[in-house]
Amino acid sequence: MTIRKVPLTKGEYYHVFNRGVDKRDIFTNKDELYLFFNRLNDLNTTNISNALRMKRKKGKEVLDDNEKLVSIIAYCLLPNHFHLLLKQESENGITKFMHRLCNSYVKVFNHSHKRSGSLFQGRFKAKHLTGEDTLNTVSTYVNLNYKHHKINPKKQLVKSSIFEYLDTELGPRICDISEIKNIIDDYGSLQQYKADIKNTSISFAMNKNISLDLVRF
Repeated sequence: MTIRKVPLTKGEYYHVFNRGVDKRDIFTNKDELYLFFNRLNDLNTTNISNALRMKRKKGKEVLDDNEKLVSIIAYCLLPNHFHLLLKQESENGITKFMHRLCNSYVKVFNHSHKRSGSLFQGRFKAKHLTGEDTLNTVSTYVNLNYKHHKINPKKQLVKSSIFEYLDTELGPRICDISEIKNIIDDYGSLQQYKADIKNTSISFAMNKNISLDLVRF
């Protein structure tokens, strides 16, 4: 087994991402997108067998904070790749979490598409966040990543935690509430957060020569 260049440390934040092998789509319909999304919550526990029993028995799962492998700070799922902003909560938590998440998803995807072999381009990538403003900046990059790829969430497959931040998410929420509150509090208000993340996202896009439509989220 190769040693990861970036050590994953408990209590630290990481930008985790991967894409389909040969840039192929990893989500081809809403069922696949929401399967992956739901497993972000279902598999986030140190006691997976107990969690699965709870899910079968009660129809849904509520995990105690002390049992989580990671805290989910932000996410963006797009047709051929994904971005996650995670905080490691237990020893080797991110590695265990991503191994469960990706392996279980690939099994279902391959069975559904009658294929075999790798779906993702190697092991997941992880970048350690450092610096005072990095958490705010990277959460913005992740939340609005679909904008950088000019993907319309009303017409194409995408799911982003930006709507959890804006408190407009109508479905399940999986991000750590206290982490979102801390990030928005750094801006002073939700309105200021909206204004500042637009400017930050425009800066990202300009660096890549991309024009953005950020009039509406």
